[in-house]
Amino acid sequence: MRMYICGDESQDGSDATNASEDIALSGLQPMDYRVSAEGRASFKRCRRQWDLGAITRQRLQPLDPEPFDLTRAVRDALAVYYYPGMWEWQSATVLPLVRKAFMRSIAAAPPSEHRMADLDLGTELLERYFAWAPSVDDFAPLKIETDVEALVPDIRTSDQALSTRSGERVLYADRVEMVAADANDEYWVVTHSVVPEWSGGESLLLDEAVVAACWAWEQTFLGMQVAGTIHDELLRTPPDAPEKSPTQTRTGRPGRGGLSQNEPSGGGRLLPQSERADRVEGRPASGQPIHQEVAGPLRRTRIRRRRAEIESAARQIGAEVLDMLDPGLSVYPTSSPSHCPSCVFLAPCVAMNEGEDPALELATRFRQGPLAPEYEPRLGAGGAGGRNVALPGRPPTPGSP
Repeated sequence: MRMYICGDESQDGSDATNASEDIALSGLQPMDYRVSAEGRASFKRCRRQWDLGAITRQRLQPLDPEPFDLTRAVRDALAVYYYPGMWEWQSATVLPLVRKAFMRSIAAAPPSEHRMADLDLGTELLERYFAWAPSVDDFAPLKIETDVEALVPDIRTSDQALSTRSGERVLYADRVEMVAADANDEYWVVTHSVVPEWSGGESLLLDEAVVAACWAWEQTFLGMQVAGTIHDELLRTPPDAPEKSPTQTRTGRPGRGGLSQNEPSGGGRLLPQSERADRVEGRPASGQPIHQEVAGPLRRTRIRRRRAEIESAARQIGAEVLDMLDPGLSVYPTSSPSHCPSCVFLAPCVAMNEGEDPALELATRFRQGPLAPEYEPRLGAGGAGGRNVALPGRPPTPGSP
């Protein structure tokens, strides 16, 4: 296997099947050809980055640990906040666990000059979120951090799935951060992110990655049609003066608000869950496609997605994967000041652009990754889904032994 490929060297298509060849040599059964959401984003961003790092290509991984990601740490914390199995628990029991989940992510991050500042910022943002979320949460969490897979359609034919030249199934894989249900049995894909500034309405509308997650969810849990997406943004530069905390929850339910687990449309149900006729009839006939609410450094944007939008995501993924599988695919870099500085392959890429051999750089700073995606354990993987954290038992009833 070559250490790297560049430009037209990949036109014979041999490197696109490296992973399959390695599996055959190892004596293992052939695996499905999986295109992850991260791999798809990398392919669209820069083909050289994708070629070097994708599991189906050269699968190079940096030896140095990944830099600390504040959004990832906040997601870890909010996965505990919205864990369906604890949705009925009192805030006094749950919030300390949420804070511990955040601290655990901080502690696992490699040392950096920004880590302590991010610790303080993340703590402040989470505390403001705890005060604000009950006033806007009008749903119940169904699943958190759930892995989904969907057969990629073959856009050249109708009603057929795509396969490789060697007959392997082609799957699109993603991890959906959260899916929630509202009082009308409508399902929403929810995301949380820490941002330097508010995203424009158009950029959220054009967030194709989250629309693809909606499609993949529907293919994994047949019968669950996603109504739209909810985007929670936490600003990296919060205002100096905190907003006055709301005194009432959106639903009237005490504590963290939202819908109760005891409601038939609440969290913790077995999936897929059929929609009830009386709830469907109670849905609004029409509504604003975008609705936003802002409280200090926090903003929630709810976007109702059209069926054509979600269905077109499948066709777009199908077209992109056809390009990935093309034996004549040209691999070239896409330089940009927005993503090049943070790319782990920046140094070898510069060497390639200057006509130098990047083999030494790749050999000393990277290693070959696994032949298949490696997922972290999930909280309640056999039940409500999510990431793996240590949870205490249900708090005892007052007066019980």
